[in-house]
Amino acid sequence: MQSTSRVRLSALACGVVLASTAAPAAYAGEVAPADRRTVQVVMVNFSDSALADAAKLESTLESAYYGKSGSLASYYNEITRGRTTFGPAGADQVTGPLTLPVAASCDTGRIADETQKALAAAGVAKDTYDHVSIVFPNEKAKCGFGGLGTVGGGKTWMPDEHFSIDALVHEFGHNLGYHHQMRLRCPDGDLGAGCKEDGNSHKSVMGGGGSAAGLTAAELIHNKWLTGGELTDVTKSGTYTLRPLNGEGTGVRALRIPLGGQDKIIVEMRAKAGALDGALQGVHAYRVSRGDYTRSALIDPTTGEAKAPDADALRAGTELTDTAREVSVKVVSSGKTQATVAVRLGSGAAAPGGPAPASAPGGPAAPGPAPVAAAKPDRTAVSEAPAQAPESGVRPHVGDERLAETGGDSSTVPLALGGAAALALGGAALFALRRRRRP
Repeated sequence: MQSTSRVRLSALACGVVLASTAAPAAYAGEVAPADRRTVQVVMVNFSDSALADAAKLESTLESAYYGKSGSLASYYNEITRGRTTFGPAGADQVTGPLTLPVAASCDTGRIADETQKALAAAGVAKDTYDHVSIVFPNEKAKCGFGGLGTVGGGKTWMPDEHFSIDALVHEFGHNLGYHHQMRLRCPDGDLGAGCKEDGNSHKSVMGGGGSAAGLTAAELIHNKWLTGGELTDVTKSGTYTLRPLNGEGTGVRALRIPLGGQDKIIVEMRAKAGALDGALQGVHAYRVSRGDYTRSALIDPTTGEAKAPDADALRAGTELTDTAREVSVKVVSSGKTQATVAVRLGSGAAAPGGPAPASAPGGPAAPGPAPVAAAKPDRTAVSEAPAQAPESGVRPHVGDERLAETGGDSSTVPLALGGAAALALGGAALFALRRRRRP
């Protein structure tokens, strides 16, 4: 049994969601090889509710999933620089509509089960695709989410009336293992003075940045999308030069700095690159706790009063410090094409058995082990959650809000992205969690 989470999000603040049962993937310098993921997009009708204009919707979905620009495929192709691509599982880019023997509802487990039965009856077996993305009519179901995806699994649910590229890219991010990326407010850059969680990062499609934002360096590390020359493991004090995280070219894109045990600081420099990061100029840092790169959090030393889109970027002269662990990270300079960062490490920061040192400050890290394939979703791990799953517990969240954990037989965790009003803002707005039980 594994716990699942279903949360309703409205336009104010987005929250951290429940942990996946799977241990986070470790990164040790290996790089993911070329990987093509197949997607079975399927339109479905309920027994008492149908898609209003299936032909028009089909055309919209073909462009949204596989178009040359502004699509799921183009987004991840650009993010990974061609290392991971998405394509249709069969000759038809979109299947359906198939009518399910289910009245309109938001019972995602039942919808997934009946959809896969209908696909099998149409000759489409589960083992022919890595992802199944279900688009359903929401006029009568009135589901309060703009998209839902399993974390580390292969299923997404997309209500037709809320459909947007921001929601689609976000939900497939959950499939790739990512949770919502949060912000840690650390006054004056003091990492040991009780940093407080404060909303979304806005530096990633997983943190409310919409599809105009790329993934962060910490997220790219999780899926092994940075090469050995693009990620420098800092093992001694020195000054390091960074180039923009996304886009073409060679050079160091991120620094990984030890913070004791499996905790790390990831430092990146962002600038406009193609269709990505137009509003994300500057240096950013993220905290990774216990080696879990799927839950990295932006380190923000500001008061939060400035209103500029990227006012929380680390400007020249900004310093992050952890006195107890003897770690200091200072931005020396930050321009449009590169940034310089000085790192000071004491004995408290070094992790036993850590990675080999970089060949030179700002230079490529020592080569890691041979490349290994990034994990694909388990094609057999489909949702088997009962329609009335028992509530097994509640975990606390920010303030007075709480998330309910419910039992299920799936090995992945569904997460909601947000409502239509928030999605219309391109993911730039934050979302507020509201507790929601399974129907």
